[in-house]
Amino acid sequence: MNMQEIRAGDSTTKKLSGNMGPIGLALMVLAFSAPLTTVSGYIPFSLMFGGVASPLLFVVTTIVLLLFSVGYVTLNNIVKRPGDFYAFVSFGIGKSTGLGSGILAAVSYFLLLAGVTSFFGVSCSDLLHETTGTTLPWYIPTITCWLACGILSYLHVELSAKVLTWIMLLEIVVCLTFSFFVIAKGGSADISATAPFTPSALSKSASVPFAVLFIVGFFMGFEATALFRDEVRMPDRTIPIATFGAVIFIGVVYTICAYALIMAYGSHVQDIATKTPAAMFPDAFSKFVSGRLHLVVSVLVLTSAFASALSTQNVLSRYLHNLGTDGAMPRFLGKVHAKHQSPYLASVAVSVMVLCVLIPFIAMGAKPDMLYGQLSGVGTAGIVVLMAVVSISSLVWYARSGRHQGTSVFKSAVAPAISSLFFIALVVLIAEHFDVLAGGDPGQYVWMFYCLIGVMFVGIALAQYFKRMRPEIFERLGRSHKA
Repeated sequence: MNMQEIRAGDSTTKKLSGNMGPIGLALMVLAFSAPLTTVSGYIPFSLMFGGVASPLLFVVTTIVLLLFSVGYVTLNNIVKRPGDFYAFVSFGIGKSTGLGSGILAAVSYFLLLAGVTSFFGVSCSDLLHETTGTTLPWYIPTITCWLACGILSYLHVELSAKVLTWIMLLEIVVCLTFSFFVIAKGGSADISATAPFTPSALSKSASVPFAVLFIVGFFMGFEATALFRDEVRMPDRTIPIATFGAVIFIGVVYTICAYALIMAYGSHVQDIATKTPAAMFPDAFSKFVSGRLHLVVSVLVLTSAFASALSTQNVLSRYLHNLGTDGAMPRFLGKVHAKHQSPYLASVAVSVMVLCVLIPFIAMGAKPDMLYGQLSGVGTAGIVVLMAVVSISSLVWYARSGRHQGTSVFKSAVAPAISSLFFIALVVLIAEHFDVLAGGDPGQYVWMFYCLIGVMFVGIALAQYFKRMRPEIFERLGRSHKA
C-alpha cells in the first residue's frame, strides 16, 4: 500500500461502502443469534420455563418482534442514517438520550462479544478433551477465535458476510434435519402433535414470562440491520427486507426446533429440561438422526459460536465507528480503510478491549465463567432496554411530527405502542428477576443491571457536557440530526 492510500485510509470523511443484498445482510445479523448453539444449548431453558407450550410462545414472540420491526424500519426509512439505536433514538427523543443509547449499545455488545469469544474457547477445549483426552488451555482457542474475528472485521464486510453465510447454512441444515427426523418418526407417543400449539397448555406453567424473556434473547441480532446502511445496496429496501426476513426466518426455525424437542421427549419435556438441559439436543439427535454424527454437530456448534463472535465484532465496530465519526468518542474510530472500506481502527479498538478483558482470566488461570455467564446476561438485558427505548422513540417522533407528515398510524404509532409495552414489561421482569438471566441467588447480581442503566445516564450526561462546552460536537451527535 502506498502513502497516498494510507493517507486516504486515514480520512475521517470517507464513508463505509458495500453492496450487500437483503440475504447477505440477514445472514450477517442472524449469525449473531448462533442458531445451532441456541437450539442445542439454550432452547432447553425456554422449555424449562414454558414447557409443552413453548412453540406457541415462539410464535407469539415472533409476531411481537415483527411489530417492533414495523416501527424500526419506519424510522430507518425516515432517518436515513447509519447508527441504529444511536441514530434512531437521537432522531425520535433527542441527542442526549440518543448518545446514552449509543454508548449503552456499545457496552452491551462488548459484553456479549467477550462472553461468546470465551465460550468458544472453553467449549473447544472441552470438546478436544472429550474426543481425544488431550488437555488444551481454554485461552488458546479463545485467542484463535479473537484473532480470526479481528482479521475478518478489519477487512471488507462482504468477506465476513460470505464466511457467515456458509456457516449459517450448515447450522440451519443441521437444525432442520434434526426436526425433520423427529417429526417423521413420530416422536414420543405420550403427546399429541397439536399439543404444543394449544393455548390451554400455557396455563400449566407459571413461568411463561421467563420463557418469553429467553425467547426474545434468542432473536437478538436482527435489530442491528440498520447499522450497515452504508454497506448495502438500496438501503430503504434492503434493510426492511432483511429485518423482517431475519425475524420470520429465525422465528420459524426456532419454533420448528422447539416443537421437535418437545415431540422427542413428550409430556415430560419440562422436567427433563430442568434436570439435564445440556444433554437434550445431543441425546435426541443421537436417537432420531445418528449418534455417529455427534462430533460433526459438536464442531458445528463451535463454528456457530465463532460466527456469533464475528457478527458481534462487526456490529460493535460500527457502533464505535459512528460514535467516533460524530466526535462523541475519539475521532480515529471514525476512520475508514481506503482499500477494505471498513471501520478498521474501530475494529482494532474492539479487539484490544476484548483482549484486555481476557488477559486477567488468562493470567489467573481461571475459566471465564463470569464472562459467558453473568456478563453475557447483562449484555442481553442492555439490548432489551434499548429495544424498549427505540420503540418509545418511534412513538415520541410520531407525536411530535409524524402525525403531521401523513405517515401510517399503524406503522408509526400502533405497532411501536404494542412493542413498547412488551419491552417495558420485560425490563421490569429483568429488574425484579435478574438472576434468571445472570444466574446466582435472587438479587445477587442485580447491581450489574443497575450499573448498565447507569451507563445510559453517563452517556446522557456526556451529551449535556458537549451541549454546554463543545456545541460543535453536540450538533453532530446522532449522525448529524438536528436537536
